Amino acid sequence: MPRPIVAWYGVAVLFAVQIFSFVDRQALSLLIAPIKADLGMSDTEVSLVIGLGFALAYAIAGLPIGRLVDRISRPALLSAGLALWCGCTFLCGFVRSFPQLALARSGVGIGEATGTPVVVSLLGDWFLPHRRGLAFAVFAVSAYVGTGLALVAGSAIVHAFAGVSVVEVPLVGPVRTWQFVFLLIGPPGLLVIPFVLSLFEPRRSTGAAGRTMAASDAPELSQVVGHYRRHWRAFTTQHAASALLAMLFYGTGAWVPEFLRRTYGLPIAQGGLLFGLVTVAAGTVGVLSGGVISDRMLKAGCTDARLRVTGFAALGALPFAAAFPHAATPGLALALAGGMIVFTAAISTTGSTGVQELAPARMRGTASAVYLFVFNGIGLSLGPTVFALLTDRAFGDEALLWRALAVGAPSLAALAALAAFTGLSSYRTCVAANAGETPRSSARRGPPGPALATGV
Repeated sequence: MPRPIVAWYGVAVLFAVQIFSFVDRQALSLLIAPIKADLGMSDTEVSLVIGLGFALAYAIAGLPIGRLVDRISRPALLSAGLALWCGCTFLCGFVRSFPQLALARSGVGIGEATGTPVVVSLLGDWFLPHRRGLAFAVFAVSAYVGTGLALVAGSAIVHAFAGVSVVEVPLVGPVRTWQFVFLLIGPPGLLVIPFVLSLFEPRRSTGAAGRTMAASDAPELSQVVGHYRRHWRAFTTQHAASALLAMLFYGTGAWVPEFLRRTYGLPIAQGGLLFGLVTVAAGTVGVLSGGVISDRMLKAGCTDARLRVTGFAALGALPFAAAFPHAATPGLALALAGGMIVFTAAISTTGSTGVQELAPARMRGTASAVYLFVFNGIGLSLGPTVFALLTDRAFGDEALLWRALAVGAPSLAALAALAAFTGLSSYRTCVAANAGETPRSSARRGPPGPALATGV
């Protein structure tokens, strides 16, 4: 493992990369109204661009990328992905139709699919198991900072160009205001590539005999499939709980600015700014709390700590998810939505670190890709669409978006809690198998030994 200063430098660089990732990903949620007007799209079509068009490409590309993570230079792979998603974000500023926007967003998804498998794999090699929660938590704060910055900066741009429908861009010509936002936010991420290429790439070891493994020593697909078959209950419940909380976070996050506008008449620039600030504050508290609490529980001997914290986070989010759509004022709605985000943010730590514990060391890249396939294929792609379909099909009136949120949000939180608590025993069994131990019936056990650190 690298020296702590090297490892934490790596976390700082990955933090910056993730900020640009979420800025590029989330800015579109502020631009729903002008995009609908210019391209003639419905709420459902907008949700497909925000969610499915992005997330399906992200999820499908993540599977082969996960295999590459176990075989080639991870900093080089992440740099290539960063260049791709920044370029495709920039191209969103030139689209003229729904299919073109969906295609450009798919390119953003493919590029961003390199991010989490690389991050999960590198952090797993840089930190011991009982310290990974804090490392992942610090890194995961960047998702909420990025989301908040996208909303705050996007709101500032929308406010600055209020009443202006067309912007004259040098060398480009006239573009719509919403297109100008993409032209601004796309290129800056390229500045981080030299720092990504400087990241420490550890020698990868089996952990058993301590020998260094070459890329050709990466596990065969049949070995990965065999591990999943043996522990399918653990993977299924862990992935389901994470994906359902992701549906809650991404689904509500995509529609809250519009909810504030449609329900309370709050201007989109003001609503986006306020929700961005709430997201940064609440997300930071939640993700750090989830990492620190699950780390302490793990160190105390609770080997199912990551999944157990996920379950409690889902229960904690439930009352806030049920209450915020019914709030009498926009301020109260934002405060209650912030309470929900505090709890849903925990998944940013417990989900990825949980995969670290369920997968042996040399399967982490592939396991992360599978996890992201489920997490994004269900959570990010279906989350925004669930609320859009409820609005368009069940209630038939865009002004009733609040009712769609009131029905969908608490249902997702309840299902996530059920999945998490159902899988605790299977989770402990899988963790013990990776550590070469026999699981005890109680969650209270001695702290994991060195074998767990290597994933063997």
